[in-house]
Amino acid sequence: MNNSYFYNNFQIEILYEDNDIAILNKPSGLLTHKKNENDDSPNLQDSLNGNFDIEDDEKNKEGIVHRLDKDTSGIIIISKNIISKKLLQEMFKKRELKKNYLAFSYGILNQNQIEINKNIVRNKIKRTQFNISDLEGKNALTKVTNIKTFFGSISLLNCEIVTGRTHQIRVHLTSLGLPIIGDKSYLLNKEQKFRLSNLSFQIKDYISNFPRQALHSHRLEFIHPNSQKNIIITCDLPSDMRDLESKLQ
Repeated sequence: MNNSYFYNNFQIEILYEDNDIAILNKPSGLLTHKKNENDDSPNLQDSLNGNFDIEDDEKNKEGIVHRLDKDTSGIIIISKNIISKKLLQEMFKKRELKKNYLAFSYGILNQNQIEINKNIVRNKIKRTQFNISDLEGKNALTKVTNIKTFFGSISLLNCEIVTGRTHQIRVHLTSLGLPIIGDKSYLLNKEQKFRLSNLSFQIKDYISNFPRQALHSHRLEFIHPNSQKNIIITCDLPSDMRDLESKLQ
């Protein structure tokens, strides 16, 4: 299936659809759902009713069972009925879905694979940001694998989130000294500039001005809540991250 629809100048690709669920490719720049009832920012939630037949008993959800940050692109699941939604919510709670993201980050992993098992807690001053903590917050586990390195200072990483905490990959990678390119909230300014020092001015300028966090929900694997079939969905990098990769080659 390769259908898509347009909403507010955003093209939303339908990666999979049946009577119970739809799996979509959310573009970067689009909120998953409204921040509150008066929020009129473009959001995926508002696009759903005109394109799918959805039954939901939760206000302002329209079948949404999880979220992606506004500037994170890629795979997101929508439930079409209340039974499927309850089943999916339980599956998320039990961590029964395997979710993989691709990220371009400053710095190099000191090993090919690592597990980051660090609690995440809301920042007490900047309430929209999060930190790692030894004593507070919620347990969070991310498995990170190195895919490719560029210029000895930039990495393309595969990140599997076992838990699903807000900003989890962004916070965990920054805690390792590997902030995501384009991320305005989680920065290591001096380190980032140092890691670009051996690049040409053009590439350095391109990376420094990348307009959003270079993070993409790339692969999803789970057992369908109703049919019990094993579903595996992959979603290629969007054009801006493909351009970033080609500049780094």
